[in-house]
Amino acid sequence: MVAAPLATKIVKPVIRGAVKTTVGLAIEAKRAAAEVSEDLQDIVAEAAAEATFTEPAAESPEGDRTREVKPSSKARNTTR
Repeated sequence: MVAAPLATKIVKPVIRGAVKTTVGLAIEAKRAAAEVSEDLQDIVAEAAAEATFTEPAAESPEGDRTREVKPSSKARNTTR
C-alpha cells in the first residue's frame, strides 16, 4: 500500500514531462508545416502568374515552344 503513493510521485512527473515534450514537438511540426505550405503557395502563385503571360506558339528553329505575351494597351486599366 505504501508503494502506490511513492509510484505516483515518481511516475506522474515522468508522464507529465513526456506529454510536455510531445506537445512541444507537435507545435514545432505544425509551425514547420505552415511554413512549407506558405512556400508552396508562393511557388504556385508565381507559376500561375508566369503561365498567364506565356502561351504556346509554333516551334521555333531553336526548339523553344513558348513566346512571351505582352498585355495589350486595351487590357490595361485606364480608369482614373
